[in-house]
Amino acid sequence: MSTPLLFALAALLVLIAVPASRDLFNAMRAQSERDAKRRLVPVRIKDERHPYDR
Repeated sequence: MSTPLLFALAALLVLIAVPASRDLFNAMRAQSERDAKRRLVPVRIKDERHPYDR
């Protein structure tokens, strides 16, 4: 194979792989953010000093 053809094939692979990997990383990050939000537990802090303040 000639060198220009190899460069063209490499450029084509890069053009395909970069957006696909970016979408994959964004999907993985969104999934981990959803999992982190799912693990959050609401906490109610009760203040005994001022029971009538709301």
